[in-house]
Amino acid sequence: MSDDLTTASMLTDAARATVPADVPESLPDLDDTPSSEAPQYYCLLTNAGAALEAAAHAAGKPVCLTHVAVGDGKGAVPEPAVGVTALVNEVYRRPIDSLSQDEDDPNIAWIHIVIPADVGGFWIREFAVLAEPLEDGGDPVLYAYGNHAPYYKLKRVLGQATTHELSIPLILSATAEVEIVIAEAGYASRLELLHLSGIVEALRHPQDAVWTLDKAVPAGGALALPDGVAYAPGRNLVDLSWDGLTCHPGQQYEEIIVSGAPESTSLKLLFDAPEGSEFRVLVRGYSLQPRLPEGNLPQGLEARVDALEETVAKVADGAVYVTPPAG
Repeated sequence: MSDDLTTASMLTDAARATVPADVPESLPDLDDTPSSEAPQYYCLLTNAGAALEAAAHAAGKPVCLTHVAVGDGKGAVPEPAVGVTALVNEVYRRPIDSLSQDEDDPNIAWIHIVIPADVGGFWIREFAVLAEPLEDGGDPVLYAYGNHAPYYKLKRVLGQATTHELSIPLILSATAEVEIVIAEAGYASRLELLHLSGIVEALRHPQDAVWTLDKAVPAGGALALPDGVAYAPGRNLVDLSWDGLTCHPGQQYEEIIVSGAPESTSLKLLFDAPEGSEFRVLVRGYSLQPRLPEGNLPQGLEARVDALEETVAKVADGAVYVTPPAG
């Protein structure tokens, strides 16, 4: 079971959390909160964060955001202020799990952390984005600070488990270079899971299209595939036929690699195709995710493959081959 809550910024109100009835303290009825044009929950760039941006810009260095911390506000929701240098009462800190781009505003990036199911037993009423100091050995800088609709993070108990995704919008600086450091062993955000599910669907459903040329394509020319059909060059995933005849890669067509692009939408024909020719293309399911580079296999995988190959070799050496009698 997962609880997802999007934290407010200067742009939007916070989503309201539903708190279980057995939490250790009561929660005010958020639906009775008076409406106001100004957001009740929001996030501010602190004076320390602005000073860090200015110093980083002068030194030609980036601002590196690394962690998000949450606090319980000692029982009250604090009001964000630019002079804040620490949480009222920090209860949990975590490396940034993932980053996504705002769909509507390219100047806004979303920072995500996921608090695991086995962490909890505290309230969340405040949060902070922390940055690395410019000087080696310095303390983390509280770059941005915000308040949070009261939310009780349960800890795994009696078979119940809840995770909590915290999403923080960050308005990118126009003067300083900001880098967001993602933890290597982090959790996937909801957006990443949607992206992964899209890849799975692509693997399940090959692309198949039939079309007729409205213009001749000479030998050596590019055969444009129908809209919505694309393939990953170099993976031998394309089957092409012309007027019912199977075309073979390297003999009748070649894949076209587009510099800097993970996919291609055309093929190079190695024969003359007149106007009115009927083509059919089948692109088998694939993923656009990059392949694992040589020498960077997951720990233990290479050893297991070597052991499997050695076992197969031993079985082959010990096999007895019997020639059937003639006739």
